[in-house]
Formats: sequence, C-alpha cells, structure tokens
Amino acid sequence: MTSIHDDLPHPVPAFAQLRYKENYFFILLAPESRAFGVIHLNHEPGHDRARYTANLEIAGRSVRYANTTPFPADYEYARTIGDGALTLHFAAPHARFELALKTAEIELELAFTARLPTFDYAACKTAGNPSASFQEVMTLGLNLPYNHQQQALDASGTARFADGGSVAIAGTGYRDHSWVMRADAGSLSHTWCALNFPGRSFGIKTIATTWRPGLVAREGYVVDAEGPRALRHIEVRSEGAQADGLCERLVHEVTDVFGNRYTITADVAARFAHVPLASEAPAGKVAFHIVENFCPLTLAETGEHGVGLVEIGRSSTIGGPYA
Repeated sequence: MTSIHDDLPHPVPAFAQLRYKENYFFILLAPESRAFGVIHLNHEPGHDRARYTANLEIAGRSVRYANTTPFPADYEYARTIGDGALTLHFAAPHARFELALKTAEIELELAFTARLPTFDYAACKTAGNPSASFQEVMTLGLNLPYNHQQQALDASGTARFADGGSVAIAGTGYRDHSWVMRADAGSLSHTWCALNFPGRSFGIKTIATTWRPGLVAREGYVVDAEGPRALRHIEVRSEGAQADGLCERLVHEVTDVFGNRYTITADVAARFAHVPLASEAPAGKVAFHIVENFCPLTLAETGEHGVGLVEIGRSSTIGGPYA
C-alpha cells in the first residue's frame, strides 16, 4: 500500500547506526601502586578509521591520550598495532601482552600476563540464560557477527614522567577483545564489569537499547580453579545515588551453570579512581556518556575482597553526562 507519508523523507532507523569494529581494551587495577586506567584500541574499517585512547590515574596524576588515524594497511594478523605513541604487542596470544605509551608527558610500559584463562562469550549461548544475548539485541536478531572474549590478567610495569617522577606498577588487570557489529549510538544504558578476587574473576555485562526498548541483554562468566564457565542467571541492581548521577553501589546477584550463587557488591562511592571513556557519540540526540570506576569489591558468599572495573554508561535521553 502506498501512503502519503511514504512519499516523504523517512525517519532514520536505529539499525542504520550499526557497524563493524574490532576493539582491544585493557584495564589496569593496581591500588597499592595508586595506578588505574583503561587503554582502548578501536578499529573501524568501514570508516577507514582507527582510534587510540588511554585514560589513566597514576599516583594522583591524570594522563589522557587520544588519536585518530586511517585504518592500518597492515592490520591483518599483525603482532604489533597502534599509532606509534600507543602500541600493543602480542608477545604471546592469551598469555602476554605488552603495552607502551610514549608522549611528551609520560613513558609508560606495561606487561599484562595471563592470570586466568580467556573466556569466549560464545559459551553463553548454551548456558540456559533466559535473558536476551548481546548478539540478539545489538544486531537486531539478524545473526550478524558478535564475538567477544575477556581475560583476567596480572599487570606490571613502570611509568616515567617528564618531570623526573617514576612509579613502579604492580597489580591486576583485565582485557576485552571484541570483533562485532555494534554502535554506542542508540544505547540507552549499560554496565560492563571486570571483577577480580583472589580466588576467582567475573566478567558481567548488561545493555538496553532504543531499538529493543524494554529488553535488557545480560551475559557473563566466572572463572576460578575449576575453570571458566558461563553464568546462567544475572540480576544487577543499583543502590543509592551520588551527586554525579552514579549509584553508590552496584550489586550483582548471579548463578553459574552449576547452580553456584555469587553476590558481588562494588562500592562505587568509595572508588579508588575514575576516568571517562570516549564514546563514539559524545553529543547530539544519541549522545552516550561512559565513566570507568575502579572500585573495591566484596563477595558475600566467601567474604573475599577484590578490586574491579565498573563501567557505567547512559544515554542523554535518560540522564545527562556523568561528572
């Protein structure tokens, strides 16, 4: 049927904002060294673009780096990627990664080594999780590529500042590797958490989008001495409110595929540090704002204390930019 409105300019559909990208994301969690940060290498061949960012807090100093280049000509299976100032070397896949940032302000060298095995989120598909998957929500149920892996790491290195200051870094870390169809534009809210405890680690993520309103995707895993396994049930709630719009605590109540229950509380109000993460949509109608919180953790069932990255994002349509 032909209608009057079909002869006029049409609304831009939300799925028009989907696109392919490959991301490498490294997290530094070193409370005893007073060093925290996120390093992001983002590659978008369809836009002929690569974006390299580092947002760190080291011994009370803020370090910010951002650069955009054309998509690398020699990208496929490269053992070293970056823009020259920020580089990632795959010294041993799944085992050792070497990151370096060299600017007029800082020379940072970090080695991330495997603390626990890599988890592939493809395993979530057969875990009996009743929640929608990220692939379903982010690719509109079209079975487009959505590959995502995470790994708990140990971290060590040195930061040398131009004024002569130097900081030895030792702690834990996390890495996130995804090659997916996705976009920040059109997201309503999300949480993405990498949670390290002495005896285990968790990776848990949730998202709600404008194109699937009312549907929240939830996926995650736990890995310990028994090995990695998917989470079957995931509930996430926020408690309290801070002046910057963030919650005071983020609580995960999760169950793995074998019925083991875990209750994890992240104390966002007592965070060690926080940094922004550059969004691909920082302004406009689909603006999305992301803050990375480095938080103390408690695992209720064992009494363990840990440290984790609690990433919280929200659209400007339901809030405003985080402080």
